[in-house]
Parts: sequence; C-alpha cells; structure tokens
Amino acid sequence: MVMNKKGTTIFFMLMVGIIFFLLGLALAAGLQDTTTDSLSQLNCTSNYLTNDSVTDVNKANCTAMDMQMPLYVGVLFGLAGMILVRAAL
Repeated sequence: MVMNKKGTTIFFMLMVGIIFFLLGLALAAGLQDTTTDSLSQLNCTSNYLTNDSVTDVNKANCTAMDMQMPLYVGVLFGLAGMILVRAAL
C-alpha cells in the first residue's frame, strides 16, 4: 500500500513529534543533575534572593540556572505538542 503525499507528511510529523517528546523526557533527568550540581557550586541556597551575602551576579546566575530545566523541557514539549496537533488537523 502506497500512501499519498498527505499521509506521508502526517506520518512523518507524528514521528518527529514523538521524537521531541521522548527527547524532552530523556534529557530531563540529566539536566536536573547538572542543574543541581551547578547550583551547589554557586552556593545557591533556598533563600538566595533574600540573602544579602550573595552578590547580584550570583543571584542572576542562580535564577538562570533555576529556570533552565523547566524552560528547556517546556520548549521541547511545546514543540512536540505543536507538531502533533498540526499532524492531527
């Protein structure tokens, strides 16, 4: 059975969407470990924003490291969702 052009495109988009979803799941654990190690090296405690002994540069670095994982995984899941929704339409 040979698929037409639209069927082939939908099948390809489903495969790419699933790959993005699985990539987000696979990289989340490693990214969590890297983030935890980096935060401990920067001395980012749970109250680093209110602690006056932490410099502004370290506060910015700690905030950027805190936001890295949810942003990265969210972008991958968002791309997967957009591709899968487009394939379903």
